[in-house]
Amino acid sequence: MNINIDSLITFLIMWGTPTIMMLITYLKMNKDDKNDVKKDFKSAHFIFTIGFLVTGYFLASLGNLLTLNIMKLLGIPLMIIAGISVVADVRRKNKVKSILLPILILAMIFAVTVG
Repeated sequence: MNINIDSLITFLIMWGTPTIMMLITYLKMNKDDKNDVKKDFKSAHFIFTIGFLVTGYFLASLGNLLTLNIMKLLGIPLMIIAGISVVADVRRKNKVKSILLPILILAMIFAVTVG
């Protein structure tokens, strides 16, 4: 398990900054807004789209950082499942965007696996 300092700094900035910003925003919310956020995060729609996409990307990024290919292999199927869910969801609303999304998700998966 090799950790490159440049990769570690990139990982911490890429994941630490949004996490801290979301935590600060959550702590500033009133009780009703916090309950709405909890309810949204527990919904199946959120889990299968954003939840799987972020979890898969996090695992793949962590696999790159720690040079553990098994973590990449765990993250990629989650990103694929999320990509399919997002495309199916967007297809109902806008046909043009549903063509662009698979290309963007494939580019993200490619960037994680090569990087």
